[in-house]
Amino acid sequence: MKFLEISQIKSKISIGILLGLVLSSTLLPSKSFGTSIDWKGGYRFEFVEIDKPSLTKPSLRKSYGLNYLYLAPRVVASDGINIVSRFDIFGAQDPYANSYLGSQWGKGNDNNTNNSKSNSLGQSPAGSAIRVSQLYLNVAQENASLILGRAPFEFGIGMNYSSGEGLFDHWNNNRDQIAYKILINNLTLMPFFARHADDGFQQGSYTQDEGLLVQYDNKDTGSLIGVMLERRKATPATNDITTDATTDVGAIGDSKSGDLNIQRTNFILGRDWDSFSFRLEAGFLSGELGVLKGDQSVKANGYGVATELNFKTDSNWNYALKMGIASGDNPDTNDYEGFFFDRNYDVAFLLFNHRLGSYDVLRTGAIKSYKNAASASIGVGNSLDDETISNAFYVSPVIKYRWNEKLDFNQYFTWAQLVTSPLANNGASKELGFEWDLEFVYKAREKMQWVNQVGLLFPGASFKSDSVAGSDNSFTYGLTSKISIQF
Repeated sequence: MKFLEISQIKSKISIGILLGLVLSSTLLPSKSFGTSIDWKGGYRFEFVEIDKPSLTKPSLRKSYGLNYLYLAPRVVASDGINIVSRFDIFGAQDPYANSYLGSQWGKGNDNNTNNSKSNSLGQSPAGSAIRVSQLYLNVAQENASLILGRAPFEFGIGMNYSSGEGLFDHWNNNRDQIAYKILINNLTLMPFFARHADDGFQQGSYTQDEGLLVQYDNKDTGSLIGVMLERRKATPATNDITTDATTDVGAIGDSKSGDLNIQRTNFILGRDWDSFSFRLEAGFLSGELGVLKGDQSVKANGYGVATELNFKTDSNWNYALKMGIASGDNPDTNDYEGFFFDRNYDVAFLLFNHRLGSYDVLRTGAIKSYKNAASASIGVGNSLDDETISNAFYVSPVIKYRWNEKLDFNQYFTWAQLVTSPLANNGASKELGFEWDLEFVYKAREKMQWVNQVGLLFPGASFKSDSVAGSDNSFTYGLTSKISIQF
């Protein structure tokens, strides 16, 4: 009890300091009090078809389209004082809460027992509500800025934290936060406090982060080094880790035991030269998950590393290499060793992007949905690209050819292997397989891209196990055509 009181006092002090910075920033005299609105946004359409995501029979073939638009107005309330928001139009997609996936192309009305909502005889498809995913105050000073509200958060190359600003990003790291960003030449210091959940209006029931970001980024020399320290705490009422394995494949443990208290530490290191550049990000996860497995407390103990190498030439040919590793949860231990990359971080079209096979080879069930709002099952054949990198080591060379000013031809070669057997007693191979992706990128004009991809996957033996009835590792392929326009 004493520890909880001290923790709450520390949280109040942190919030008080940051709110004080808000008030002091907004009360400073400004040069201008005019109001204007600056707009930016983006439109995206995607079509995806995957021949045999099950890698066995039946094939569970997938074919779908996604339609999405976002508008991000910035209200300039005064000199240096901005109110930023983001509206997602056709952004809702059950069961992927708060994502940027978009709405299914051809989504009909759900209630076909109502004649006025008939999909066969009617003329009007289901509408979609406009969702607000960001709303925050940004107060800019000479060498600092303050952020208050629901704002995006990112760090490094996006291995764990991605703002979702990429052309085809489907996920985001928006959070209700107070952050104060201090700039000293090339050095950035940013303490932050974020709240992810609050159980009603009573005090002391929450899920929140407290952290510090320190980064040195010298654009002249191309040097980059940084660290992000974050502590997340969830009280028993808001600790919603699933513990019922009978209803959720991704259950961790058997029962709740108390507070979740975990620490995350990420490092970024990079350097740019004329003909070569690299980025390396490493992340470490540890702490108590607040759940029991049997009568033992489950602890988090995971790690991940992602490396990107870029080789530049004076010709039309350029080369890149992505390598990485993420620890996986071992089914034979009481602790949870899994480490998840952000789902925006892709190295292949099919692997680590779409669900594959007859069982959870990557052990990522803890962050995937298995039922929608109507309690219908979500599986390999009717899910979107909600898979991520975990329990794997991968190597992915890239060959890029610039055909002309508007057309690029890229090839991706990805080989991967599991870190830990996903089945008890080493009941599966660790060979994930090999994927060859071919990509044509047409840049019709600035901020407009049309991308066409073909993915050829040769699954490894890990997808086929005697312990899983009907599992196989048959060849499959995927096709996608997508367009993105930003303005």
